[in-house]
Amino acid sequence: MRTAEYRLRMEFVVVVVQWLHVLLGILWFGNALTLDVIVIPAINRLPIVAQREISSHIGSRATPIFHVVVPLIIVLGFIRGTFLGPIKSVDVLLASAYGLTWLTALGVTIVTYLFGLFVIVPALRRMDRAPLNPDGSATAELASATDRVKRLVGLELLGFLVIFTCMILMRFGL
Repeated sequence: MRTAEYRLRMEFVVVVVQWLHVLLGILWFGNALTLDVIVIPAINRLPIVAQREISSHIGSRATPIFHVVVPLIIVLGFIRGTFLGPIKSVDVLLASAYGLTWLTALGVTIVTYLFGLFVIVPALRRMDRAPLNPDGSATAELASATDRVKRLVGLELLGFLVIFTCMILMRFGL
């Protein structure tokens, strides 16, 4: 009876960890997709100064959230793949399709997070600090900084596409 009870508890833990990992991943990936597909194209029609104001509000709200969410995604993915998953040895990690796909997903997730942390966040700060002309219109520096943020957010999406592809492959044991 103890073994069946233990298995049931472990299955519950696996479900909770998987559920949180997927939910938080959807939040992070969904944010990037929403920005790239909806928000950025919509605000492109506005003056640069308004674009900066909207982007600043989004960035100031999103940045602290993702400072918590992304490390949780990484930790939960690590737990799900190792302690609660099939990766129990270096041999499984490096000599199986699943292990290599999991390792790729982990690495790309970390790189994508660091890209956001050390490239996108500073670019948002530069955009926020870019001066305005005396009449309140955008300077060339502000226009350039705003365009750079848009490009970087689009580039970040490539990392998400690799991560998402790895998640699909792992679901099928690859």
